[in-house]
Amino acid sequence: MKDSIFNNTDLMSPAYVYDQDKIVEVLARLTEIKENTDCFPLYSIKSANISGLLKIIKPYVDGFSCSSLFEVQLAKEILDDSQTIHITTPGYREDEWDQILELTDFITLNSATQAKNYSEKINSIASCGIRINPELSFINDERYDPCRTYSKLGVSLNDIADKKINIDWQFIEGLHIHNNCESNNFEQLKQTVDKVMSAIPLNDCDLKWINLGGGYFLNNETDTMPLISTINLLQENYGVDVYFEPGKGITGHAGYLLATVIDLFVSEGKQIIVLDVTINHLPEVFEYQYQPKVMNTCDKSDYEYRLTGCSCLSGDIFGDYYFDTPLQTGSKVVFENVGAYMQVKANMFNGINLPVTYLFNNDEKFKLLKQYDYDSFRSRL
Repeated sequence: MKDSIFNNTDLMSPAYVYDQDKIVEVLARLTEIKENTDCFPLYSIKSANISGLLKIIKPYVDGFSCSSLFEVQLAKEILDDSQTIHITTPGYREDEWDQILELTDFITLNSATQAKNYSEKINSIASCGIRINPELSFINDERYDPCRTYSKLGVSLNDIADKKINIDWQFIEGLHIHNNCESNNFEQLKQTVDKVMSAIPLNDCDLKWINLGGGYFLNNETDTMPLISTINLLQENYGVDVYFEPGKGITGHAGYLLATVIDLFVSEGKQIIVLDVTINHLPEVFEYQYQPKVMNTCDKSDYEYRLTGCSCLSGDIFGDYYFDTPLQTGSKVVFENVGAYMQVKANMFNGINLPVTYLFNNDEKFKLLKQYDYDSFRSRL
C-alpha cells in the first residue's frame, strides 16, 4: 500500500486510510482460533466504527461488543439477526434502558449496585452478566490499566471471594473479564483466568458464558496457544460459552493518516512543518503524549523536521522526525498504526474539517467511505 498512497495524486488530504488486507489477515487468525475452540469472537466497535469497516469485519465474527446505546443501535443496523449484540459500560442511563433491553442480547453490569438494581429485570429479557475486576495488572501506565487503584471497572474479585460484596447469582448468567491493553502475551490472560477460577466457585454459579474481553494483539508474532488452551479449559470444565472481543487488535495496525505539508519555515533554528491535519485527528497523541510512527523516517539524517498540526493550539505537535528525503510544501506525510481510537475520537476543534476515510482494497484501489463538510460541523452547534 505504501507506494499506492504516495503515488496516487487523486487522494484527498487529509485522509484516514484503512488497509483491507491487513484487517482480513488478522480476522483470519480469529477464524483459526474459533475453529480450534468453538469460541465466539466479537469485534469491539469502540475502536473504529466506520460502517464500511464494520461490514468487512462482520462475516468473521459472531457479533459486536458495544459500550453505549448509540453503538448498540449501529450494531443493530450492520449485523444479521443470527449475530449477537453485547454491551458493557460503567454507566447505564435510566432513560435508555428500554431501548438497550430491546436491542441487546447480552448485558454486562459493572458494579454490585447495578447488579442489585437491574439483574432481575435484565434476566427476563436478555442474558445478564457482571464484570469482574481480577485486580491483576500487567500494564505499567495506569491510564490504560482497567485494574488500576480505585478502578471504576468491574466488581472486585477479592471482595467477592471474601464475601465483602454479595452477588445474587440466580440472575447472573455470565462473567466479563478485561484487564489488559495492547498485549502480545496470552499467558497473561491465562494467569487472569486461573486467578478468577481459584477465587470464585464457578460450578456453583451456574454460568452460561464467560467473556474474556480484549486488549490483546493478534498479529503473526503473537502466540495464541495460551488463549486456545484457556478457552478449551473453560469450556471443558464449566460447560460455558466463551466470548473474546478484540478491537484495536483488528484495526489498529491497519490504519493510516495521510497528511500534506502546507507550510515550512525555520523557528529558532528548527525546521517547522505545518500539516493539513491536527492532533484533533489523532487525539491519543495528545492525551497520552506519545510520538506516532511516520513512514519514510529514519534514526538520523540531514532532514530533520518538527511536524505540527494546523490548529491554533500551541501544543499541536506530533514530534521531531528525521526523513529519508527533504520535505517541501505539497509533500505527503503518512502516520502509521493509527487505525484504532483515533477516527472515533477525532473532533472539529477550530472548525477544522475531519479527514475523509478511504478503504484500500486488494485490487489496490481506494474506496471513499466517508467525507465531511460544513454541514457536518454546523449540525453539532
